[in-house]
Amino acid sequence: MTEIKKLHITDIEPVKNQMLKMGFPADKFEKEAGFACIIFNDPKNGYLRKGTKESLLKSVISVAQTGLTLNPIAKEAFLIPRYNNVSKSIQIGLEPSYVGLVKLLTDTGSVTSINTQLVYAEDEFQINLAADDPVRHIPALKNRENLIGVYSIAKLATGEKQVEWMEISEVHKIRDTSESYKSWKKDSGKSTIWNTYYGEMVRKTVLKRIYKYLPRTDRMQYADKAVQLSNADWEPSSGQVMFADALIKSSTLPEFKKDELEKELQTANSSNLELMIAYLEESQPEKIESGGNYNQGDIGKKLDLIDNDPNK
Repeated sequence: MTEIKKLHITDIEPVKNQMLKMGFPADKFEKEAGFACIIFNDPKNGYLRKGTKESLLKSVISVAQTGLTLNPIAKEAFLIPRYNNVSKSIQIGLEPSYVGLVKLLTDTGSVTSINTQLVYAEDEFQINLAADDPVRHIPALKNRENLIGVYSIAKLATGEKQVEWMEISEVHKIRDTSESYKSWKKDSGKSTIWNTYYGEMVRKTVLKRIYKYLPRTDRMQYADKAVQLSNADWEPSSGQVMFADALIKSSTLPEFKKDELEKELQTANSSNLELMIAYLEESQPEKIESGGNYNQGDIGKKLDLIDNDPNK
């Protein structure tokens, strides 16, 4: 894997044809490639330059897959470096921002607007899901230090309103399982997006939750991809990976399907891996021969161990 010292637009040319085939305009490619170079070559982004060229090119492709822009003024998406425990290298990923996710969700036609706000202890705040205006929130003008939660209100195309509320403790539980935050906890000299953009990450967390319950339209593909990219920071634990690999090998699935799952296993994040494990459970013989005999009770116990894995 190749690390880059200084990035030029010509370095990004290899993915141009691939992006054009996705319907990405040639003139827009030149702009996004230029933005990528500006961001990458910024002296303040020294850690980013430790990333591999392969991961950088994938991130630029993700711009076409999401319809977002790297334009620093728009603040729709960022290039974020993360250490990958599998490849033992710095991987660059496209991180959609809160602004970018809101844009994509409103573009789907599923919602006409989304309002997400932080709630502090001194604020006047009340939720009544039966009311026409389900949230009453009057922010305090001072003493806005004790954050207690975050909510999101989506106004649907039908005129109805959908609300999602999360206590800050729920958000922190999710934050604490992210790879970048765990890495920062071990070494405070490293950067984490949770410290740099704390308020935005809190907003994004509740936004991603409400997204799950919004009405689907035929224009959700960009939003779906953006949420997938935003979840990339939640890498699976080694316990999850090892268990999923064992389930693949012991499953009754055809060999071609096992090969497909083995490939997916290399890049799956924690949430995707949980879905894979659930799927593989349904494809197990009554007795599993894999270095020992395991029944369904053993599988359940193993899953409990994985759920409580402190490294997850």
